[in-house]
Amino acid sequence: MKNRILGATFLISGTTIGAGMLALPMTSASLGFWKGTSLLIGMWIYMLFSAGVMVEISQGQGRSIAAIAEEKLGIWGKRVAALSLLGLFWALLSAYIAGGSSILHQEVNFPLPMLSILFTLALGIFVLACTQAVDYANRFLFIIKIVVFLIMVAGLYPFIRAENFICSESVSFLPWYAAIPIFFTSFGFHGSIPSLISYLDGDKRSIYISLIAGSFIPLIVYICWLGITIGSLGSQLTGSEDVGLFIGKLTEITQHPFLNILINAFTFLGIATSFLGVALGLFDYISEWFREKESFKTRLQAAFLTFSFPLVFALFYPKGFIFVLGFAAIFLSVLAIVLPSCIAFREKKKSFFLNKGLVLTLLFGGMSLIIIELLDKVKLCN
Repeated sequence: MKNRILGATFLISGTTIGAGMLALPMTSASLGFWKGTSLLIGMWIYMLFSAGVMVEISQGQGRSIAAIAEEKLGIWGKRVAALSLLGLFWALLSAYIAGGSSILHQEVNFPLPMLSILFTLALGIFVLACTQAVDYANRFLFIIKIVVFLIMVAGLYPFIRAENFICSESVSFLPWYAAIPIFFTSFGFHGSIPSLISYLDGDKRSIYISLIAGSFIPLIVYICWLGITIGSLGSQLTGSEDVGLFIGKLTEITQHPFLNILINAFTFLGIATSFLGVALGLFDYISEWFREKESFKTRLQAAFLTFSFPLVFALFYPKGFIFVLGFAAIFLSVLAIVLPSCIAFREKKKSFFLNKGLVLTLLFGGMSLIIIELLDKVKLCN
């Protein structure tokens, strides 16, 4: 079991440290490091509590939130959950494919559409194989990613300037308005919770250890990442919405070939591990549709439904990284906050995570996030 707890911890961390991490400095340059760090800590606590609610309402079974919503809230609960699940997973995978291929495009002289297809096929094969294949692939990539990150931090440290921490601070609410949904999505590992529960055989102690450790590692990495990027780039971060462009700005200030390789490797590995965790969650959910006649053919069908829409989106909208993450925040709020809160109100058993007052606060926060992001999308359309 200890080996599985370690694997589950890495799966949570690997799923979390991905495209959302790249978006943090891209959306919070005006917010500043210290306020950004405060927001990160608050969002970590908030999302960890919502994960605890999801574990409690699952009752030790690795069922999707859609299956639980149907049981507790009826057919409409199932439909809302199903649409939100598909929307969230497809939005995140779209961002990961767009971000991953954009980074590769900076290094390889291949057409961007071809890189998007190769990126999807190379990682999708592990998801098609089995959960254990994703676990071991994720462990391998995650360990490399952390080693590369530590070396990269040491290499970028000399380029940090104290004035960038001061000049980037803002008293306006607008930076918070832009950063909150992205920071929220950056801790969006909740789609992998059903797979995690099944992998750990519903053992709550093991699940909570994995959730706490697996989400705490990204928190520390995020804080370091904000410090490095804001401290070295400062106002140059403002207005950057393309991953390749953002990484290009970061590598420009170093002018050191080896350090540039590390930066590109780390950001690519972050997207790759996150892709694996999210893709596994979506694949397992879609596989529920074929549970009665599971075979290699049905696994291929599930894989096609998992990857086809995100790939098509990335092919036609390759620079939609930040845009699509905003939509992911809406779907994540419904799945990780609104629906679990509504289900928790119907639970009769008592526990810390099912406290009605805390759940009501959780629900209020989720609804506020949806309103913030919808208003932002309306503003973009105008």
